Order: sequence, then structure tokens, then C-alpha cells
Amino acid sequence: TMRSENDGNKRPRGNEAAAHGTVAEADVTDVTSRLAELESMLRQALGRIGTLEKKNKAMERETRALRMDLKSLQGENQAMRDDMDEVKEENRALKWSLKQLASQVQESWEYPEEGKKQPYEYWQNKGFDYRYIGDLNEGFFHGVRSAVSDLAHGVCDRVCIGMLENDSDEGRMIQHDASLDPHWSALCQGFYGRINPHGTGINIALEGIQLNKDVMVLICGSLSGRNVREIAFTRIEFTNIRAAIQSLRTMLRRSSLVQSLEWSGIPIESVDDMALFVQMISERHSVLEKLDFGWNGDGNAQALLAGVDLSKYKSLDFDGNNIQTNGRADIPNLIASNSQLEWLHLGSNNLNDDDAVLIAESLSQNSNLKELYLNNNNIHQRGKSALLRAMKDTSSMNALSDSNHTCEVAGLNLEERNYLGPLNRAFKIHNLMVERYRSGEGNVPYFNREMNDEGSVVLAPFVMESVHRRHTAIKERYGYKVRGVSVLGL
Repeated sequence: TMRSENDGNKRPRGNEAAAHGTVAEADVTDVTSRLAELESMLRQALGRIGTLEKKNKAMERETRALRMDLKSLQGENQAMRDDMDEVKEENRALKWSLKQLASQVQESWEYPEEGKKQPYEYWQNKGFDYRYIGDLNEGFFHGVRSAVSDLAHGVCDRVCIGMLENDSDEGRMIQHDASLDPHWSALCQGFYGRINPHGTGINIALEGIQLNKDVMVLICGSLSGRNVREIAFTRIEFTNIRAAIQSLRTMLRRSSLVQSLEWSGIPIESVDDMALFVQMISERHSVLEKLDFGWNGDGNAQALLAGVDLSKYKSLDFDGNNIQTNGRADIPNLIASNSQLEWLHLGSNNLNDDDAVLIAESLSQNSNLKELYLNNNNIHQRGKSALLRAMKDTSSMNALSDSNHTCEVAGLNLEERNYLGPLNRAFKIHNLMVERYRSGEGNVPYFNREMNDEGSVVLAPFVMESVHRRHTAIKERYGYKVRGVSVLGL
């Protein structure tokens, strides 16, 4: 039977045609609906873009206005600095004039206790040689006379009595003698009424001199409540050290302006006396900013480290105490607390590599300490490596970014020094990128490995900052540009 040539392509008939027509219409309707949705979304997006453009323009106007305000404020700030410089210069001129006037008045001034100064023969008959008598005249009589004169004429900002600032005099001591009492009285009488209650305060330094109970009571009583900023006792031989601590404690309780205390080269032998000293310091820990407690011995230093909250201090000096921690972590814990401490002196002690490792670990948690002195200890290569790694861990870019960038460790001749302030992190990151580029592998493979997690979001700004800030810093310092990005293979 012959088939029609159209048999293989028959048109749908009846219900089949109607069904096909309905499907086609549905497809068209669906497409039309989607196009309408897309058009609506596009309109909304365009509307948002328009709104953002308006906001952007508004922000640009605000930014320009802020820049103008900033420029104006910078101008005002510069003007204020200029005015401040002028005021400082005028202040220096007034001080100079005051000293000139005071020196003229002082030429005719007579020391009230001059007649009570014993002659050379008096001291010679007591068995003292010419060197001691010279020390007495220069260190005591001259110091007291100058202080009384300066106090009387209102130009005293520092009082120094005793064997001061001469290494060759170490071990020599001005002994107490009853004939010195009138001169101590004259000095303390000047303290009572002549210390300037205004300004930054006076510094008191006593060194290499023997003080009995009555003189110490007199000194501390005359300084109580006065405008004293710093007080230093160095190599003092107290005839009654417990009474001396009690007198000093009373003075500190009544003198809220004292910011710095030095107690150096005065070992406290009695456990009870040291406990009293620790209690005195504990009472003042929120007021004192600087404590110098050097050359007093390991036992004294350990008692102070363990018994006093030192987190409020800005400067601590424990040089020369022969500190041996034996595993105690008072020093690392203080550093790790990230207190306001900025200077820590630990030179000439007995710290070892284990201590250095603990200190290095604590530095990773500290961003306030500026200088740490570790000279003349028993720290060798292992300890030095740990400290160096704390400041510059190049195992990864994240580790380097998290290193300590604020503390300069002195006294160990380390290769890395944090001496660039806020630029330390930027320079370290930049230098590491340069080293990687020069190694031949470039930086991209490292970044692919190190910046593929959440840390990359935190690290990326530091990487860009390292290039930008180093470029800016070198340009400002040396006057030429650095092609920071191209040489790094980025």
C-alpha cells in the first residue's frame, strides 16, 4: 500500500491541537512574566544605583567639607603650636632672667649656719683623712649650702646631698656626726616653707651618706605634703632601717605628688623590715609611676615582685639584684598583663634562657612596653632566638603581623630592633615580601597558602599598609620614591 508523503508528519487534530496551543500560550505568558519581573528588578536596581549616586555625591560634598574643616583645623593647630612655642620661649627667657636676678641676690647672701661649720682640724682629729674631708666639704656642705640658697631665692628644682655621680667614690660614705645636725636643720627648714608649691615639683637625691633615725625623721617630716616629684635614696647607711622605712612611709602617705621613688644599694636584711617596705610600696602603687629598686639583692627583689601589684607603673628598674627566678613567672606575667609599663630594666641579674623564653612568650601579648633591658644576664643563643622570634616571626605573614612591634630589647645585640615606632610592622612585612621575592618564588604562592582563610581579611590591610607607609616614610625621610609594589612581584 502506498503511504502519503505527509504520513510521517501529520498535523495534530482536534484536542491535540488545542493542547499544544495552550502550552505555547503558557510558555509565552511565563516568559512575559519573567521579563516583567526582570524589568522590575532592573528598575529597582537602577533606582538604588541612582539613590547611591545621590548619596555618593552627598558624601563627596561632605568629604570635601570635612577636608576643608580638617585643613582649617590643621591651620588652627599649627597656629596654636606656634603660640605654644612662643610661650615656651618666653618661659625660658623668664626663667633665665629669674636665675640671673637670683644669682645677683645670692652673691650677697650668707649661709645662716656658716659659723657652725667645723674646721679642718676637727675632722682630722676624729681620724678622717684629707680625701674624706674633701668629700664632706664637696658632697655635704656645698650641697646643703647650695640647696638652702636656691630654696631661699625660689630657684630650686633639685637637691643633691652626698657622694653623687662619681664611680670612683663607690663604697665611700659620709658618716653622721652631731656637728652636721645644724646643717640638716637648715636644709629641712628650707623644705618646710620654700619648696615651690606650683610647677612640676622638686627632685630630692641623697647618696653615699649615713643617716640616723632623728635626721631621717626630720627630712621626711619636712618633705611631707610638699611639691616633691622624685625622691631618691642611693647607697644610704641607715642606723635604724626600720625607723627609716616607717618615716618614708609616713611621708609618702601625706605626699600625693610623689611620682618616682628610688631605693638603690640599700639591702634590707630583716624579713619583717622588707615586709614593711613591701606594704609601703603597695599603699602607693596607684600613685607612683616610677620605681627604681636596684642593687638590693635577689631576696628583696623577689619579695617586691611577688608582693606588690606593679601593673600601674610606667617605669621599673630592677638592675643588679642577681635575680634568679627558679621558674617563678612574676616578670613574664607582668609583661603579659599588657599593663601601662613602658620601661623595664632587668640588667645585671641572673636570668637564663628559660626566663628569656617565658619573657618572649609574654611579649606576644604586650603592646605597651617600649624598652626592655636584659644586659649582663645568663641569656645565650636559645633565649636570644626566642626573643628575636617574638619580635620577628617570619614563619608566615600572619605570624609576622602578630609579632611584637613596640618593644625594643636592649643589651643582647639582637638582629631585630623595634626602633621605628608605628612603622615597625609595616617595614617588617615589606622586608619579608622583598626577601621572598628575591628568593625566586615570589610572593603570590605564599599569599595563596597564607591568605586562604579568615585571617586574610585581617592581614590584607597590613600588607597594603606596609607598602604604602614604607613608601611614604622613605619619601619623607630621604626625599625619593620607592617602587614598592613592582619589586615585590605583586
